[in-house]
Amino acid sequence: MKIILALFLLFTNSLQINTDNYEKMIIDLENLENYIKQYITEKSYTSSSLTHLITCYIRLGAYTTTEWTAVGGEIPDDLASYITTKDEENGTSAQATQTYRDTLMPNGESIDFVHMFAVMNGIERGESYTSDAAHLVGWGGDTEQLLEDIMKETGDLEYLMNVAKENYFRVKGGFDEADLVSDLDGAILLYNKNDNNNFADLIKRYYNSNEYKDRVKKFVELTFPGLVNIADKQTFRDEIFKIYSSNMFIKILECKAGLRDEGLFKCYSPTDIKDQYVENQKAAAYVVSDYFFENYNTSPEPVEEEEEDNEEEKEKQEKQEKQEEKEDENEKEDEKENEKENEKEDEKEESDIENKGEIQRLKFISLIYLLLC
Repeated sequence: MKIILALFLLFTNSLQINTDNYEKMIIDLENLENYIKQYITEKSYTSSSLTHLITCYIRLGAYTTTEWTAVGGEIPDDLASYITTKDEENGTSAQATQTYRDTLMPNGESIDFVHMFAVMNGIERGESYTSDAAHLVGWGGDTEQLLEDIMKETGDLEYLMNVAKENYFRVKGGFDEADLVSDLDGAILLYNKNDNNNFADLIKRYYNSNEYKDRVKKFVELTFPGLVNIADKQTFRDEIFKIYSSNMFIKILECKAGLRDEGLFKCYSPTDIKDQYVENQKAAAYVVSDYFFENYNTSPEPVEEEEEDNEEEKEKQEKQEKQEEKEDENEKEDEKENEKENEKEDEKEESDIENKGEIQRLKFISLIYLLLC
């Protein structure tokens, strides 16, 4: 009974530490960022950026394998103890940022907070949204987990995709809804992070305003720039499958899962995917690709706005053309009036010339007459 009670107390204490409370998470994140800023100021020798130290520190709450260290980097040896000391001095719990795994956000979505920061850590470390590391830490690594979920299934491509969609993708297993949202939002939040804002404020604004489809659209633009403005599902599938299947880090994960044979240096030089898993691999990648395609290309509001903009532009252009036509007509009328005026002037000049000539002729006759008399 004592053992059971002890285990119960241990379990409830862990729940109290990881409360998954949004308000508390925001406070913990604010404190963590402030403490790390102080750390950088005090430890002027550190060359790591503020963003790296924050994302890597939180990532270490769940992702500590050799592979993760390779793609996400490390934090200084004394940073963790520094944060602990600050918490003790100030009665705070910034360390708890490493424990939030399923947090309900203001927009009603649950996110894996630690996973989201692990995604940011990998992208930041790889210095690119399209690097092998960036693909591994987010959607690509989760797709590999989805592949492991269906690796024992056999059947054609359509059957395997249905199994993945109905039983694992966004439902349970290695690629549930919280993972998917974290993959999307981690990339976008990192894109919006700069020296003039902090992660807590970014998160508060982000989860109160962003439409889901807009987030998918932004994610695709950052992660798959070759698919921007593409509206063909098979093109999406081919491009995303190519990115997934050629990623060396992902090949290593597949090898460790038994999907590939070990190479000369074991799984660090894996061979091709085993024949029995070729369709499974494609099915997992296609399911994820179809999700990105459908959400990227299904955005009626922006399309309507664009159509309205086009209509307004068309109306403006038509008005401008009519105005130009009217101006041309006015110019032609003015030209005609000018021509008439010029003709009248010419006729008047001719008449004046004739009159002058007649006067001169009469004067000449009169002069001769006077001389003869």
